Amino acid sequence: MMSQQKLYYGKDIEVMFNSEICTHSGICVKGFPAVFDLSKRPWVNPDAAPAEEIARHIDKCPSGALTYKRLDTENSLKKEE
Repeated sequence: MMSQQKLYYGKDIEVMFNSEICTHSGICVKGFPAVFDLSKRPWVNPDAAPAEEIARHIDKCPSGALTYKRLDTENSLKKEE
């Protein structure tokens, strides 16, 4: 089975979303609608907030469906399991 992972490119952060493991908790859209907005296409806007804030919010994703790669720091990659 192919992964349903999508990549959203930003200037300082890349956001990856894996729909196969998403539990649809809504933490992303409810907690940070400036970045995660289901009514827009694409629904993820990695340039809508500072990369550090986006990374901190993605760390709250309970399923691990959202991951990121920081482009603005030396230790840039969040552990991907």
